[in-house]
Amino acid sequence: MGALNSEDPLETAPEAVAARPISLLGTGICIVLGLTLGLVLPPLLRWRQMGEERARSLSNIRRIATGALLYAQDWDGRLMPVAERLPAGPWQTWPQTLKPYVGGEDTFENPANPTTAATRHPVNKYVVHSSYALNHRFWGAFSVGPFPLDNLELSEQTALFVEAGPFWNSPTNKTRSSTPRPALLDYGDTTDRWQTLVPFPSTHDGRMAVVAADGHGVIVTVEHYDNSTRHDTLYGRIGGNIYNWNGGHPNGKTDRAPRE
Repeated sequence: MGALNSEDPLETAPEAVAARPISLLGTGICIVLGLTLGLVLPPLLRWRQMGEERARSLSNIRRIATGALLYAQDWDGRLMPVAERLPAGPWQTWPQTLKPYVGGEDTFENPANPTTAATRHPVNKYVVHSSYALNHRFWGAFSVGPFPLDNLELSEQTALFVEAGPFWNSPTNKTRSSTPRPALLDYGDTTDRWQTLVPFPSTHDGRMAVVAADGHGVIVTVEHYDNSTRHDTLYGRIGGNIYNWNGGHPNGKTDRAPRE
C-alpha cells in the first residue's frame, strides 16, 4: 500500500454523513422543547403555587372558624366583637381574642396576602393581626352587640369569614390597585369602597376561601357586582352557594328560593 498523500481528498465516512441530519434534528428538537418549556412552565408553576396558596388559606380559615365557634359555645352562642377597647386601654381585635382557641400565629396569615406589623385598620387605626375578615353583620348590624348564632336560619349558606385580599379597582375590574392598602378585620359587600377601591375579596385568580357559619369551608369563584338595583348588598351572594346573610333572605322567608 502506498503512502497517503496529504493532497489526496479524504472520503467522508458513511456513518458521519448519516449522523449529520440526526444531529441537526436533535438540536432542533432541543430548541423547540426549550422554547415550549419556557412558555408553558412558568404558568404551570404559578398555577401550582396558587393551588397551594388556596389549600393553605382554606385550612387556615377553617381553623379560625372552628375557634370562633368554640368561643361562641363559651359565650351563649355569641361571637366575639370585631374589636374592643380593653379596660387597660389598648384595642383587642377578634384575631387576638381567638388566639387561645386557634393557636398558631401563622393561622391568621393569608399566604397570598400576608399582613405586617405596620398594617392598620383604615378607620380605627388599630393594628390588624389577620389577613382574614369577619362578616361584620355578626356584630352590631341588626341590633346592639353580637348576633346569636342560634338565630341563623341557613348557617350553611351564611358567610362567617372571608379572605381579606388586595384592593381592586372595581367589582368588575380584576386589576389590583397599584397603591398598597391594609388588610381589613371585617367586610361588608363586594360593592363596598374604601378610598374609591374595592377592599375585598379575591387573592387567587378570582377565587377565594370562604367559611360558612356552620364551620364548613369552600373555595368559591367570587361574584362581582355593580351598584345596580338588582344587587342586594345585605343578602347578596359572595360566590357558589355562600351568601352575605341567611342564604339570601331575612328571617322568616327561607321557604323561598335564594335571591340572586
